[in-house]
Amino acid sequence: MIFFSKHSFSMIILFAFFARIIAVFFFRDTQLDHEWGIILNNLENNNILSVHEVQGVPVPMIFMPPLYPLLLYVVKTFFNDLDLFLWTVQFIQIIFGIIAIIFTKKILSEFFSEKMSNIGALIFGLFPLNVYAVSQISSISIQVFLINLFIYSFIKLFKEINFKYSIIFSTTSGMLMLLRGEFFVFVILSLIYLYLKKKNLSKVLIISLISVLIISPYLYRNYNIFNVLTITKSSGYNLLKGNHPRTKVEGTGMFLKIEEVIPEVKVPLEQLKSLGPIKSYDLLQDQVLMNQALIFIKSEPLKYISLYFKKFFSFMFLDINSSYPNYYSIFHILPKLILAAGAFLGILVAFSFKINIYNYVVLFYLANISLFSIFFILPRYSLSLLTIQIILSLLFLKKIKPSW
Repeated sequence: MIFFSKHSFSMIILFAFFARIIAVFFFRDTQLDHEWGIILNNLENNNILSVHEVQGVPVPMIFMPPLYPLLLYVVKTFFNDLDLFLWTVQFIQIIFGIIAIIFTKKILSEFFSEKMSNIGALIFGLFPLNVYAVSQISSISIQVFLINLFIYSFIKLFKEINFKYSIIFSTTSGMLMLLRGEFFVFVILSLIYLYLKKKNLSKVLIISLISVLIISPYLYRNYNIFNVLTITKSSGYNLLKGNHPRTKVEGTGMFLKIEEVIPEVKVPLEQLKSLGPIKSYDLLQDQVLMNQALIFIKSEPLKYISLYFKKFFSFMFLDINSSYPNYYSIFHILPKLILAAGAFLGILVAFSFKINIYNYVVLFYLANISLFSIFFILPRYSLSLLTIQIILSLLFLKKIKPSW
């Protein structure tokens, strides 16, 4: 078998690379849709990070984090041809995907034998959704790479806080917050857990400070424009998308304008637009959406509590009512269910009332699922926890096969 051979990991990398090349050839995005196209167009033509406009004028964006749009913009400056630009982005995502496999192996080697680490790396490298993801214009491939680096550096810090891994952890934390605005929750959670283990407040604060310094230019930009100290302000949008009378586990579908989702708020929207190209449009729109989401939730609390647990189950196991194309394909659903079951059993094996790395893995896993279930669950979200699921599944496998 592949994980028994002398060059097993090299073979895994080779198979994973060609699997991604094939995925790009057959499934690749051939155009820049939705918000990515809007943001990139505004960066190129108006020199502004913007996803909305008021009376035809782009307004500053606080709706989405900036890292992936800026990556697209940098690549686009070298390639005017759209098709060549998309091919380049997808190839970059393949490279990030391969590096993510390398760090998966490094993470697993902290827990398991060479054989089990290779099994885990093989699962990660050839997991169908993970292979498919690089073919899409989406930040998920970059996110998976950064999360693996985040987890690996945290494990190293958990053993011993040193300069090298403090810098890696801080840098990765900052980049993840610039990629996914809500990731600050998991950075704070990790730092608290690290403090509980090491009881070294000064070093934990230094790590925190470096992370803040990395995101500080964008924090300053948002404070200067919107008068709020945050990377993103889209909780109203996300809460409404995941808690609307028409919503399912995966939300109501993509929308960028208030009137597309809440026809009854035309008057506030008209008042908003009548002010002209106001720079705080994104912030005000999110407040309107948040108010409407809270109205819906308060009107039928039991319905939305039930929906929360459906989302939780969907993230951990399976969405039983998905409308995504090919969601129920055996190539997607079978690996997903096997790994989900393994992770669940791994939680039972790993959990204890101790400050150890196994409990951190469980906490990180459940905290992600708990947070995202407040909003909505898309199939690709599970990739952010793929490495964690593999760790937990292998912990269970190790329990029943100690010789491995």
